[in-house]
Amino acid sequence: MSQFRINKIIIHYGEIGLKGKNQPVFRKQLKRNIQQKLKTAALDWPVTETRGSLSIDVPESAVEQIEQARQILREVAGIVWFAPAVKTLFTDGNFSDGNTKLKKMAETVTQIANGRDAEGKTFCVRVKRSDKNFPFNSLQLERRFGAAIIENTNWKKVKLDNPDVTFSIIVQPGAALFYDQRFPGMGGLPVGTVGKALTLLSGGIDSPVAAFLAAKRGCRVDFIHFTATTMQQKEAAAYKITQLARDLSHFTLRSKLYLVPYIHFDMALFGKQVSYELILFRRFMARTAARLAGRIDAEVLLSGDNLAQVASQTMSNLVSTSRAIGMPILRPLLTYDKQEIIDLAKKIGTYQLSVEPYKDCCAIISRHPKTRSRHENLTRLEEEIFAGKYDDLIEKTLQDTVCLEFRDGEMQNSGVN
Repeated sequence: MSQFRINKIIIHYGEIGLKGKNQPVFRKQLKRNIQQKLKTAALDWPVTETRGSLSIDVPESAVEQIEQARQILREVAGIVWFAPAVKTLFTDGNFSDGNTKLKKMAETVTQIANGRDAEGKTFCVRVKRSDKNFPFNSLQLERRFGAAIIENTNWKKVKLDNPDVTFSIIVQPGAALFYDQRFPGMGGLPVGTVGKALTLLSGGIDSPVAAFLAAKRGCRVDFIHFTATTMQQKEAAAYKITQLARDLSHFTLRSKLYLVPYIHFDMALFGKQVSYELILFRRFMARTAARLAGRIDAEVLLSGDNLAQVASQTMSNLVSTSRAIGMPILRPLLTYDKQEIIDLAKKIGTYQLSVEPYKDCCAIISRHPKTRSRHENLTRLEEEIFAGKYDDLIEKTLQDTVCLEFRDGEMQNSGVN
């Protein structure tokens, strides 16, 4: 389609169409998210709602930026597919009858077909009519346009199932849209439609993928990470975890990262011979994250836990962690195979950063973790160790938090929370 001026990008969603009376809420959020990402990239292109889809108007001066727009749309949750298109208007009086419109559309689709390499390839034509008053049905139009392509181009092989190229036409009242290539989107639901999650972000492969999956299901996502020391702002900006959160914000759109030092927890355990220190630490992280979540209006915690992947993620240890708090912990990767997680990490671009050398806080706390635990026993142990000062421990920990904010892959500001 390179010889034509692409003036539209058609955007189709999936599950939004199943939301009944709530559809307008989801469509409007998807539209806002697309507009935000385009604006961040300095593409101030109008986004409009049409029946069953959205569309972007591509200015004549911006044709060379369509590839940039394609990359942006791939990162927007809620889009199933999108297609750069040519829109032809039939508002002129010369197009008042169906035969004249038919001739104009046949000319356009054959010109588009001539712009594609046909050697050894198959094609078909697919027509949808939102204008049900058009004097020909979809099948009749497909046959006519297919014949026109064979007669006027080098395309000779028709294949109705799985062709190499599909020339698509949407007939609207007063206009027609033409496209010959569709690009897959993320799918899912628009970010901001199903609530907010606070993600326990580690330096590994799993938790960034879990955050991506939550964003894909429409969650707004913030992050919390536990550090060995209190971080200075300049140091935090170059931190591996900061880079992960920044990269993930391409999908989450707007996120905050809370860097929380666990020094006070370390000091409370200093000099004591304690069993179950890793699971005690995971319960401490969950409680601290839950306290912060309540303050930032997050409804759930999110983690990259994967059942039985490591000792701290056995079923009994996951139960012990969950029972430490009164807030749900979502675990999107619970039943994934490791290779599935790795493949997703590569797909979203977090894998290389995740495998860079980094000392995970759980590895520092304990080298030989227990694989079985009971909530009741751990509660008694916590009472012995912390002597009723657990709330103070959490508050002191949160006082030293550094907060960083990201918007679509860029850090906005930083500060102490």
